[in-house]
Amino acid sequence: MPNRKRLILTLLPALLLFACNPVVSPSSSSAAPSQEADTSSSAAPSQEAATSSSATSSQEATTSSMETTSSEESSTIPEPSSSSEESIFSEETTSSDETSSEALSSLEESSSEPIVSSEEATSSEEPTPSSEPVSSSEFISSEEESSEEEPSSEAESSSVPQTSSEEEEESSFEPPVYHDGTYHFYCVNDFHGSVLERQSTYYEAGIAKYFGKLRELKEADPDHTFIFSAGDMFQGSLESNFNYGELVMSCMNDVLFDAMAVGNHEFDYGPERLKTNILRADFPILGGNIFKYENGKTTDEPWFENIKSSTIIERGGNRIGVVGMIGGGQTTSIASQYVADVDFADPVDLAKAEAISLKQKGCDIVILLVHDTYKNVVGVGNKVYFDGVFTAHTHQKEVRTINAVPFVQSYCNGEAISHFDLTIASGKVTCTGSEIINVSSTWAEDESIAAIRDSFLDEDFKTMAERPAGTVEGSLAAKIGVPNLACKAMYEKYLPQYPDLACAMTNGQRAGLSGDITYSDIVKATPFTNCVVIARVSGADIVHEAGYNLTYTGDTETYGALDDDAFYTIACTDYTICHQGLDKTYDYFPSLNPGRGGEILGIYETYPFDLTYDYCVDVLRGNIIASDFTNYAPGFHLYA
Repeated sequence: MPNRKRLILTLLPALLLFACNPVVSPSSSSAAPSQEADTSSSAAPSQEAATSSSATSSQEATTSSMETTSSEESSTIPEPSSSSEESIFSEETTSSDETSSEALSSLEESSSEPIVSSEEATSSEEPTPSSEPVSSSEFISSEEESSEEEPSSEAESSSVPQTSSEEEEESSFEPPVYHDGTYHFYCVNDFHGSVLERQSTYYEAGIAKYFGKLRELKEADPDHTFIFSAGDMFQGSLESNFNYGELVMSCMNDVLFDAMAVGNHEFDYGPERLKTNILRADFPILGGNIFKYENGKTTDEPWFENIKSSTIIERGGNRIGVVGMIGGGQTTSIASQYVADVDFADPVDLAKAEAISLKQKGCDIVILLVHDTYKNVVGVGNKVYFDGVFTAHTHQKEVRTINAVPFVQSYCNGEAISHFDLTIASGKVTCTGSEIINVSSTWAEDESIAAIRDSFLDEDFKTMAERPAGTVEGSLAAKIGVPNLACKAMYEKYLPQYPDLACAMTNGQRAGLSGDITYSDIVKATPFTNCVVIARVSGADIVHEAGYNLTYTGDTETYGALDDDAFYTIACTDYTICHQGLDKTYDYFPSLNPGRGGEILGIYETYPFDLTYDYCVDVLRGNIIASDFTNYAPGFHLYA
């Protein structure tokens, strides 16, 4: 096609879209926030906290006390063969290579810097627990004013594969045909297999109540309601891990989820089991920035053909486009052996290009599901691209508005539901409210979901799960007592086989333990199916990582202090000791890289929760004294 004709066809949809979706101009001269993804390779990256005044309105939500965590552990499980069955979606699915780079460029030239409205601040602090939820109102109107804040992100991110414009097909522009109405969007993030109702330091409704509420919300207005997931649905409990996520996926199908973005913990059961779960889904699984990694570089080939960039759903007379992405560089939050051939490119530009493609295809509303905090994708906050964004990954409360685009994340483990409403009136799409809906113990169990749950958790399963482990005298905190208990269990397990074992190291815990505990309780507290690795590494590596993990040694006379230049035998989980950076080299324990002197001595498919349970039963005889596992007890936390 002549260049002039191509230019006219490219600019026409861009100008029409911009006319229909004017951009809010910045109200101050502050610099644009960084758009790089937070992919730092530190062992336990800190989470930034921001504060702002919270807003309220007339809609009521039932609250519970919340606990937030950001552990980035992963798992190692033998991989099964992938199922050959494929899902058939009624919606139209698209790939990112169908987008027009010229249209994206023309729109970006006419767009403004993002304006951030901090409706609700995120926080890395754990909320004060309460024994029972109380009611509150948290609905946020997009018209409300709040202080402008410039989010920051620090990152090393993967390169974005480029698509040549000569390779792109010419696409005809379909102008949107708006039908007035209000659409209701709900999203689950970081559910982590929270199948059972639990009341500990915070309240989890369990899958029958939580998914039952989602069904109730959708059935109230099925022509204008959508149910999404922003990732990390399966890994996190015995009830889900025992069947590798099939229970949760079966319930998602039953509730009629509309789409899901892939999260990093979807890889925890291994790549083949992830592919099997994707093929089980009756809805699109999205991840437009998940590419194959070959010969030391990221390719432009999708890692798995059944993971799509976007989908189009026609409902209520309008076309709704949904884009899915994972946080750039989150391969570093997955056990390295599971992502040796995978890379997650920076999602921002890819998401914007996919949004333009969807609007060219006549989508009236475009939504982004992204498994990352809003701080790392603030660049998509522009009505030119998206009308709403659901975030995830950091387990925080995020209710934000950027250039009139709502961003919402709601904690984790089924503690709350993310929600915003978008109203179409006279061809204009407006956010008419955003919130998180906190769970309530008064919600009714859904009979269909309960039946699916019970079919997986049969009597044999219950017998195994309810085996008593003992009684905790006091309380083992999630981030100190529980990992210290696991450390000592690991150390004493492998000391007879490795008499020169200097110490054990771990950290992958998510919940505390107190009172009478069972095998299921220990798995919930230590959910990750990591192998144990025995390795010879440098003292400098151990001391550095001890600042981010918990350690134990039973020989304080010999190993009470370590020489940086000496090499020691250590027991550690595979996620930590074999961790690799974006360049696929060992970065937590660099002495394991070729020519650096370290070596892996053995790998054992014995998971920390099994070691912990056996130690409680066989060694402690069920008498677990919490004060024996503090950082001040003998042998613990000596190197940090």
